Amino acid sequence: MDFTQLIILISLLSFIFVGLLVKKSSSSSYREFTMSRNKLNWFIIATGISMTFAGGAAILTTASIGYMFKWYALIDPSALMVGLLIVLILYHIYKNDKGTTISDLLSAQDKKLTVLIGMITSFTFLLIVAANFVALGKLLSPYFPAVHPLLIKFVVSTLVFSYVFFGGFNSVTKTDILQYVLIFTLLVAPVFCFVIANFTEDAPSLISHKFEVMPLDYIVLFSIPVLFMPLSQDINLRIKSAKNEKNGKIGLMMGGIFYFTIALSVAYIGIYMGNHNITLTDPEQAVPLFFKEHFPKVGFFAIIASLAAIISTLDSYILNSIISFSNDIIKPLSKNKNKASKNIKIASLITYVVAMMIALFFNKILALTLTSLLIYISVLSPIALANKLKISEKKIFIGSLINIGVIILVEVMRFSLSPKALIYPLIGCFVMLILKIFEFVTARR
Repeated sequence: MDFTQLIILISLLSFIFVGLLVKKSSSSSYREFTMSRNKLNWFIIATGISMTFAGGAAILTTASIGYMFKWYALIDPSALMVGLLIVLILYHIYKNDKGTTISDLLSAQDKKLTVLIGMITSFTFLLIVAANFVALGKLLSPYFPAVHPLLIKFVVSTLVFSYVFFGGFNSVTKTDILQYVLIFTLLVAPVFCFVIANFTEDAPSLISHKFEVMPLDYIVLFSIPVLFMPLSQDINLRIKSAKNEKNGKIGLMMGGIFYFTIALSVAYIGIYMGNHNITLTDPEQAVPLFFKEHFPKVGFFAIIASLAAIISTLDSYILNSIISFSNDIIKPLSKNKNKASKNIKIASLITYVVAMMIALFFNKILALTLTSLLIYISVLSPIALANKLKISEKKIFIGSLINIGVIILVEVMRFSLSPKALIYPLIGCFVMLILKIFEFVTARR
């Protein structure tokens, strides 16, 4: 084992150690496992938000997007900032709500609707967890060529699952701070220094690498955070855990700024490599190859930072998935609704096994991430609209099934609809509007 491998392993174990060090017996109830109500200051909220969304999958894909589409890579962080502004406007809705999940927020009484929303959110979180399993393999494989990527995924994911399971939200928030410090000092700072050192460097006289114009469908997909942030379960939990409104609002905006800074740094990596005619067989390997080439002696520090980013998103979405499975699916369908500990254990097992299976069959980070967000907004945005229109929950459930059925039909029949990220939510919103009109006409009779 060489020095680089040793440092990476020590760093990995430090995340696990911190996660287990602050663990509590938090699986005795859903509330203890899922949040720290009225305890978090703005900095912890900001690091938590930035680390949740600036995960390793995001770091690797943002660099690859920069390599392919240049500054279009900044659409995602810009959309996230707009989404956070919407959250600020709706802040009191999250704060005053008593639930812990998005299903609690969008469904008050109807058990069928609760389970349906739980299934959608859980599946979405599973895809994001799977995407970060894939990111682990792609990030670490160049540094552990003798170890099979599947073994890397299995070992690291098992270790992360252990501290999330034992420590819940408390462990996730504490490791976020360590991960944030590592990312800014070992990834963002070196890129910033590299930009300054090469600011006057002459660009190649001929750029053979071809940057493309991002297709409209992709532009809309990367704008999804505008809708995703207001419907984000993680945002809901952070707001409820804030010490007070001031800490909550400052934490939201600073989290967005932290995330934008990270995205800008890694986008530059992809753009720089494109501008210098570097050929990448897999653009999602841009970050490790950039640091290997330009920081050969200390470049592995950026890999540690990227590893921290992957784990930061991974632990957050593992937590979200466990919460959603246990609270929104298992609990409503269980005869004994008070066995939180047992439900959390079952949800943990399901999350681990299913996410690993998805990661084994689908090896594209970007595809998994975008698919998850598309499903999420396509189903939940119309439900949010229906709630605003005060449609009965039974009709919302029926409308959601119709919406899902239409989307499945379109996919099975392979109809060409573009951009899907805009059309699919509009289909659902149209269905809900029809139901509202029907409800209004029926009431008038």
